[in-house]
Amino acid sequence: MKELEMTSTSRLSAIGVALLLSLTVLGTSAKAAFVTTQEAGMDAVFSQAGFGSNIIDIRFGAVQTVVAPNLLDITSDAEVNQIFSLFNGFPTVNFYYIDTISACGGTINVNIVGCGAVGGNDFVVESSFAAGSFGAELLAHELGHNLGLGHSIGSDLLMNPSLNGGTTLLESEIATVLASNLVQSDQFGLFINVNPVLIVASAVPVPASVLMLIGALAVLGGLGRHKARKTAVLA
Repeated sequence: MKELEMTSTSRLSAIGVALLLSLTVLGTSAKAAFVTTQEAGMDAVFSQAGFGSNIIDIRFGAVQTVVAPNLLDITSDAEVNQIFSLFNGFPTVNFYYIDTISACGGTINVNIVGCGAVGGNDFVVESSFAAGSFGAELLAHELGHNLGLGHSIGSDLLMNPSLNGGTTLLESEIATVLASNLVQSDQFGLFINVNPVLIVASAVPVPASVLMLIGALAVLGGLGRHKARKTAVLA
């Protein structure tokens, strides 16, 4: 199982954790981060009925590539801070795609798959999880943190601390999202600009061949400080 962590606007001062996933790895080669935007799925989340006429278009810019082999596998809070400092550009939101992450907000855990700033404009995710069947939910969940949302417990809720296929936002959450200064407007309506950042080990990245089959999704009790415990890996 893997977990998703979030931080406060101070980047790493407060912790919350999401994601429980069961998966099957069908094939691997040399690892390299890769970008999956899940744009259509994210647009659907932020145009659900509760938004009424105030639907939000998620606009992805061109992929930025950063050669930083030391940041492909995040193992410390210092590395999280380092990756979050690569781009600013507020109110653009920076999505960073890496291989693995096991540190966020003072927690070290191999089950972490992402770390994002609540109320900030950065988050980092493992590429393979963003590319999976729950990828749109994962990215929209993390964007929700950037838009000021914490966790909400509910099997159909986007901000539930574990991925469960739910993408519903509460009325109060939609109000918070619409009030965020990350939400901009032009003649076409409301939008959020996203800057996808690909972290690679060299100037010529190795194509990724990691295919993920998302298996059973388990939601366990006893999360403690919103931390989901690893239970099983399907091989």
